[in-house]
Parts: sequence; C-alpha cells; structure tokens
Amino acid sequence: MNEKSQSTVKLGLWLTFGAFLLIVFVFKNQISEIHFGSEGMSAKMVNAQDVSKLSPEDRKNVEQEMSQRISTLEEQARSQPQPALQATPEAQNTSSYQQPSFPNLAGYWSSPGGLAYQVNQQGNYVAISEVNAGIIQAVATGQIYGWSFRLPSYNLAGRSGILSLQVSEDQRHMTGQYQDVLTGATIPMQLYR
Repeated sequence: MNEKSQSTVKLGLWLTFGAFLLIVFVFKNQISEIHFGSEGMSAKMVNAQDVSKLSPEDRKNVEQEMSQRISTLEEQARSQPQPALQATPEAQNTSSYQQPSFPNLAGYWSSPGGLAYQVNQQGNYVAISEVNAGIIQAVATGQIYGWSFRLPSYNLAGRSGILSLQVSEDQRHMTGQYQDVLTGATIPMQLYR
C-alpha cells in the first residue's frame, strides 16, 4: 500500500471516528452502551423518542443539528485530498476506459415507497439525507471506498443505525438495507434516480 493510500485510509478512519464522537456528544444522555468490534463502532440508544412525539421546536432543533453535522463533515472532506481514479481489472481487459474506484452518487434519489433522498458527495465522502416535506428525517455520512459500502446513520428520533448499499454499474440504482442499532431490525432499501 503506497503512502497516498495509507493517508486516505487514515483520513477515512479519523472522519468516521470524528462523526462517531459527534454522535456521542449530541446523544450522550441516550446512549446506554458503546461497542467497538470488527465491524466498526456502534452505540446502543435508550429512551429514543418517536419522531411523531417531538414538538415542532424540538424537531426543528434536531434537524438543524443534523444539517450542521453534515456541513461540518463536508467541509472537512473538501479540505482533504481525494483518491485518484483507478481502473478495475474488468475495464483493463476490455478497453482503455477507467472506471472510478468509487461511484458518483451526488444528486436526488427516490425509493419505491416515495421517499426522497439527497446525496452530497465530495470525492469519496458521502452524505445521504432522507428528506420528507422539506425536513431531513435521517442522515448517513462517511467515506466510501468502492461500489459497496456501509455508513453510520442517525435520525430525528435520536436512533442510530447502519446503512449498507451496493451501487449498480450504471450508477442509477442502489440496493441494500438499513439496520437499526437499538432493535437490530432491518429494512430493505432500494434507491433509484
């Protein structure tokens, strides 16, 4: 592994750790357990409020906090060098086309259930926001290093989870699942643009 790849991996780890610390700081009264394992860091939340029970003022405050977290992490990502494009083995065998080592996900996405998602991307840093009636309901942020990735996420109710997605070759579909850290429940995810 060359020095540039090592620095990119270190940057990804530091950004992930920073995002985790930010989540811990914001939700410190609701965290009952923090776990560090082979699949990364996770936190179990207790006393999480149902989004429908939040007052309009509390909901607005949490939405502003989530928007600020996204902005802060995006600024950090913009200030860091990004990985270069690399050809996949398949592309090297068939043509001179160089497929990026990670997809371009920026833009607006939808789900079959009618939910809207906005993806902001700076290099390999991604922030995926679920938006309903103009309000950010949930967000998943982090760095991606390929066409299949896992991102820590959190929502207005103060619940954390893991969003796992696989991007199609044409970069128009993503499939996978969301797993709630507290309950372990999984929800299938299909996004398209």
